[in-house]
Amino acid sequence: MEAFYWAATLGTVNAAAKHLFVSQPAITARVKELEDILGIALLSRSQQGVQLTPAGREVLQDAQRILKLGEELERRGQHEVPPLDGVLRLGADESSAAVAVSEILRQLRVRYPALRVDLSIERSKVLHEKLNRRELDVALQTSPVARPHVSDELLGWVQVAWVAASGMELAHLPLSPSDAASVPVVTNPPPSVLHFVARDWLSKAGTDLHHLNTCNSLAMIMSLVQEGHAIAALPVPVVFEKLKLGTLKLVEAEPPLPPIAYYISYLVEKQDAGVATIVDVAKNVLSSAQFFLRQPAE
Repeated sequence: MEAFYWAATLGTVNAAAKHLFVSQPAITARVKELEDILGIALLSRSQQGVQLTPAGREVLQDAQRILKLGEELERRGQHEVPPLDGVLRLGADESSAAVAVSEILRQLRVRYPALRVDLSIERSKVLHEKLNRRELDVALQTSPVARPHVSDELLGWVQVAWVAASGMELAHLPLSPSDAASVPVVTNPPPSVLHFVARDWLSKAGTDLHHLNTCNSLAMIMSLVQEGHAIAALPVPVVFEKLKLGTLKLVEAEPPLPPIAYYISYLVEKQDAGVATIVDVAKNVLSSAQFFLRQPAE
């Protein structure tokens, strides 16, 4: 309903997506789901934007009233006692941070204005160490901590693909491990999951990995790829905007790269202190951002 309201009010799916911090396909899918539930068309679409159907004009009035009631309930919720004694020590790796951390912080600020968030953006290895030392309450990362005092919850699998500059010409497509032997590759250093994904894929051809350059920063890796200096195996949600802008492109590969798992890990002792609320917010934001290729139940 929120997606429909803002698309109708702002006049375009793109404007609604920016307002709600989600992708355009997410807005389109949510409006379509509402139309399917109600059994009526709400919006008509054209190159100029979206227009309300006659039924849509009536539903818009209802949506406005419902969302206003929701805002009133949200304001009441601001009087809730913040979880974790008012301080959340939140960790995230660079991939989940790029896609979701800003929206997680926004939602927590709305719900718990008095909550202070101490944020750590680190490699998964560092996040593990901090959880082991009880220096974080919650962390989003690519592998389970597997310690008795830490609970690991699998959130889903994230698509990984070879990415190149839009103007880079590759001799053979689909790209095979033997074809990639002559192409510079950049990735995170071990023990990064992305490093092992790239290394294992290249090793299928017995490839000499001397072209495997390493960099700790995902943002710098994307910059090197965008400038045409190398290709990289990257989570697709992280490069989604650059793909839309046309500065990067996905490289068809055979075999395709495997997806990587994503976990949310938290201190067991903090569960009764409200950490479950934080976990739910993080899960909902990542799912809304279409971060996952598939969910655990699938």
